[in-house]
Amino acid sequence: MNNNRTEITPDAVEKAVSGDRKALEELLTGIQDPVFHLSLRMLGSIPDAEDATQEILLKVMTHLSSFRGESAFTTWVFRIAVNHLKDYKKHMFAQAPLNFEFYGNDIRSGMPRDLPDLTQDVDKELLAEELKMSCSNVMLQCLDMESRCIFILGTMFKADSRIAGEILGITPEAYRQRLRRVRRKMADFLEEYCGEYG
Repeated sequence: MNNNRTEITPDAVEKAVSGDRKALEELLTGIQDPVFHLSLRMLGSIPDAEDATQEILLKVMTHLSSFRGESAFTTWVFRIAVNHLKDYKKHMFAQAPLNFEFYGNDIRSGMPRDLPDLTQDVDKELLAEELKMSCSNVMLQCLDMESRCIFILGTMFKADSRIAGEILGITPEAYRQRLRRVRRKMADFLEEYCGEYG
């Protein structure tokens, strides 16, 4: 996956597993950013993502001895992260999840019909892009955790279907089908509601 800037070598993983403290620190530093970005997309807020990242890194550290090298280390880490995030109950939408119907109604009722245009001096293309980005981020929170994870892995992390399937415990074909469905759902919603800002 292309979000991992630090190259994690099998040698570094082996050293960390065998108790090399410096190797372990480097390993955790190497996975921290990708885990945080995944957490942020899944949970929707920086404080939640920071908390979840710390918990995931702790899980990785305490389960490191169970890593057998049957998959890439980052795939193993993402499997731990995804399982943790799917069960994460402390984030802001855990008790009152968003859904597309609620969000669509919210957009409709909040549209500035009779307000003066205050954006004359603002680059319209930039504004439209920012609004679509904001719309996409809230839409992520309207998806159930499994669909959200599928969309994030495929669209934001650009994971190939074999790796994403391995992370989620499903076949590459099932992953591709679900990703297509989720992308279609997101695109339809964007077109119907968020496109009006463009």
